Amino acid sequence: VCPRLESRAFPKEEERRLAVNMSVLKLFEGMDVDTSGETSWMEFVEFISAVAEELRLKAQELSGQILVFAPSVQVVLPAYRPTVTKCHFDKVFYWPALPMECAIVFEEGQASFFLHRQQSMLRRRRVDGHQSDLLSAAYLEEINLVVTSGNDKMLCFWESSAFNLVKKWSLKDVVGTLCWCPEINALYAADHFSERLWGWRIFDELEVKTTAAGGMKPDKSLEFKEGHKESIQVMKWLKPLQCLASASLDTTVQIFDTVLQARSHTLSGHTKGLTCLEFCAKSQMLLSAGFDNYISIWDPSAGTLSFKLEGHECSIAGLCAMPETDHEFMSVDFEGMVRLWDVRRLCCIQNFPATDRRAEEAGELERLEPRALCPLNRDRVVISGRRIVVFDRDANDPKVTSDWPINDLAFNHWTMEIVTPIKNDLYVWDALTGQRLQIHDNVIESNITAIKFGLKERRLFVGSEDGEINCINAACGAKLKVLTPHTYEVTQIECMSGKVLTLSAPEKVINVHDDTGEKKALLLKRIDLSDVGVILRFAHDDREMLAVTSEEGDVGWYSADFAKPIADTSQCSVNHSQAVYCCEYFRNVPLIITTDNCSAIFWSVPPLRAYDFFNKIMLDLPGAEDGAVSISSMCLSWPDECTLFVGTDRGAILCVDITTVVQSAGRQREEILRRKESGERAEVISGRIFESLPKPVNSNEYVFFLESIWTVEKAHGLSVESILFCKRQPSVLMTLGADNCLRIWDHASGSPLGSLEQGLPEGLIYERSTAWSFPLDPHLQIQSDINALMESSAKFEDLDLERLRSPEDGHSVQHLAQRQTEECIAKLKKDRRRSIQMARSNSSPALAGQELPKFGFSNANLGQEFSAAAPRYLQGKLRDKKTQDWYAGSLAPGYSLPQLQSGMSRPPASETKKVLEAARAPSVSLGIR
Repeated sequence: VCPRLESRAFPKEEERRLAVNMSVLKLFEGMDVDTSGETSWMEFVEFISAVAEELRLKAQELSGQILVFAPSVQVVLPAYRPTVTKCHFDKVFYWPALPMECAIVFEEGQASFFLHRQQSMLRRRRVDGHQSDLLSAAYLEEINLVVTSGNDKMLCFWESSAFNLVKKWSLKDVVGTLCWCPEINALYAADHFSERLWGWRIFDELEVKTTAAGGMKPDKSLEFKEGHKESIQVMKWLKPLQCLASASLDTTVQIFDTVLQARSHTLSGHTKGLTCLEFCAKSQMLLSAGFDNYISIWDPSAGTLSFKLEGHECSIAGLCAMPETDHEFMSVDFEGMVRLWDVRRLCCIQNFPATDRRAEEAGELERLEPRALCPLNRDRVVISGRRIVVFDRDANDPKVTSDWPINDLAFNHWTMEIVTPIKNDLYVWDALTGQRLQIHDNVIESNITAIKFGLKERRLFVGSEDGEINCINAACGAKLKVLTPHTYEVTQIECMSGKVLTLSAPEKVINVHDDTGEKKALLLKRIDLSDVGVILRFAHDDREMLAVTSEEGDVGWYSADFAKPIADTSQCSVNHSQAVYCCEYFRNVPLIITTDNCSAIFWSVPPLRAYDFFNKIMLDLPGAEDGAVSISSMCLSWPDECTLFVGTDRGAILCVDITTVVQSAGRQREEILRRKESGERAEVISGRIFESLPKPVNSNEYVFFLESIWTVEKAHGLSVESILFCKRQPSVLMTLGADNCLRIWDHASGSPLGSLEQGLPEGLIYERSTAWSFPLDPHLQIQSDINALMESSAKFEDLDLERLRSPEDGHSVQHLAQRQTEECIAKLKKDRRRSIQMARSNSSPALAGQELPKFGFSNANLGQEFSAAAPRYLQGKLRDKKTQDWYAGSLAPGYSLPQLQSGMSRPPASETKKVLEAARAPSVSLGIR
């Protein structure tokens, strides 16, 4: 379970022991979700199975980490069709470094080509220069030229910035494919009709321009003595190996070493001709495909076949490497099936059709008949045939926490993990490093709208837009139980002792669920809020009272035990005049705080005036002078609750000191409780005591303005949806914005400490745009861990004692064993006396007429009864004077080990005792009796 720790990171034995113990404790608490202090075998098996399934999904990238391709909604193309009926757009080229940012499209049977804008794929202009149909193209980035070849035996060189014709070379052969090798400044060309291969050395643009119309002479040092037997269809430069790979219709891939000027490997394995070739530099993989329906992965260094990617049902028309990744490749076959491959895991991660086959067969859509596949970037590909189609996948912004809306936020104070719901998955982040740890995949059927940790932060309650509510294991994502669903979206989830409260604002209902059962959650009460209006939020006092706020500005109190309204603020002297978006109970003083657009109202609860106005503070919100601005989120500091943190719908956060209000409420509570104990109990209970106390009214004494301690005007780009104050030391403020960013701040100064960034997909290198510095006091953290271990150890010891209790009389098993031993001794004494009496029988002739002394007595020890002596097995441990070992055999105690057959002495008793205790500890923790 716990691997051996490195001695460099943990040089001391105490440190290693502490780390291992904490790991075991967290593992056990991950299984013991009901905080019973023990776990059954079934819970253990379910936990291991859930973790294994999560690791399997992560390995296969089947969780929310994959963004799938779909027909582009951003690119709307006109009905581009080839000039000649039933011809194809058979070649598409795009080079990211090209200054014009254009894709080049070749049309079958045409001497000209088109430039298409990379962003929209709209045609930019037509380029003429050849006299026959085009065959290949290459970008000479180092000399800023693009070269094209055609069936007219011409090579045309174009300026890369404007595609103006620079030079034409007239050759003796038709060049079918081109390949530029920048490291050796070589341009290789292959004959379209034969196996011939040659190359030129090109060092600058001037050299091309000054060459005669017949072109440069091929460089003899670039030729190879041996080659293919049929025409070469594609070539690829292998930069790390300084080799040229070529694929031919002779079914082989050949690798030529440009340093040794010789063929190094011939890769045989295909059964039909090859037309596609790609290279993965990071993993040293060479991929080839063609008229057979599979993709071969080769090791070009060793010249061996590594794997075959199977899945296509017909010949493969195109194969490409996805830009900015070293592991994703895409292929399309002639029937229009597209497959996205992950060569790290050697599997297909997406399979989709490039066209609607039914619409094509019905004549509603022009047949695609794919011929070329070209990526424009990591998240957009172009497939061309008799028409052009574009596919996009949701391009992720690496600087945000998620590309999808994040509806809620949760923080685990024990494991220091941040949980964000994204669609129907839960993303778990390490608060110390800001890195994503794991993804709990598909924890609920539809999109998650609310999450909340249980009281011990070992379970997580998840609500969805369809009204479903699941309880899952926070450690592994396994479903524990299902709560009674709502009819509509779950807006908020709160937990209190033995109960779970769920709000559905569209349904106007709060459900009170029983949380005492491990597998079942009965619906206890259903609080109908249809008379309140549009419900926004609610808060609870950890006992039974609920405070509910509405869009009309009302605040009402309900009993969770009886599901009935208790009071509201309609008769109070001061009320909200706008929607109340935030509501929270104080834990240290009898107050509730609610906020509207630009103010916060404090309401008193027993033992103060019951559900009445207490104070109102006006806040200086950034941007209020430019128009309407409102408070969208709020939280209180911990543990003093003397600081209010507020977020606005314009992305600002501010900190306000409310110590005066909190201290005033605390003094009034102490005064009321003092008078209650001093003989005014009846007045306090009846409420008559408040007649002698000043009543808060709408005056400057109770309604006043408070300035902010600090303000961050542009904390988020959009509304601040949630603010969370981490209840740990040192504390940190966490905010979630509608801009899909989660950020942390210094609660004392408002300084930014970092932002959670999703980065690029796995396999891509990404450097954070912001530093992540979650505050941590190592001394406090280590002391907290030690305290947790001591507390758990004490619980286990108490559990052991509890298990040893007898259900009949409450005595321990040790006490019962001692009592049984005493009863056994008494029985032995009784049997001994009976045997003595039988020995005195006069029926024996030898003893007739003789009076025998009592057994065990003599003149020397008169009065001493040896039958009362304790048996040997009840004596203490007998130890050898030389080795201090326990005696074996008849003289050994009942719990000693037998004598070794080898005759060697056993370890000392102290060491044996430690071994037995060490073996007993895990059995007790796992509940094995």
